[in-house]
Amino acid sequence: MPKVVTTKEDAREALLQAGASISAAVAILAPHMPLFDQFEAEERDMENFGHIIDPTLYRSSERRAAAALMSPIFKAARAFVNALETQSANAREALEKVRA
Repeated sequence: MPKVVTTKEDAREALLQAGASISAAVAILAPHMPLFDQFEAEERDMENFGHIIDPTLYRSSERRAAAALMSPIFKAARAFVNALETQSANAREALEKVRA
């Protein structure tokens, strides 16, 4: 648990640690982005065509429970990674303008 920020140096260290934690989280999540996309596509397809193609699977309570649990988590993970990538690109662009 981070310590209470009381000095300028504490604040600097806390911000560096927070940034490192965010970077680590993205490094862990980023390789799974294709899985998140595939899960969303398959969930969408199941809702659109599942009742025709495989009614038994469509009605499966286990499938519905897994989708209800994982879909919001995967969407949040994707949004987190995308937000960091977008913000990093914006920061690089701003730094390039300042240096020019």
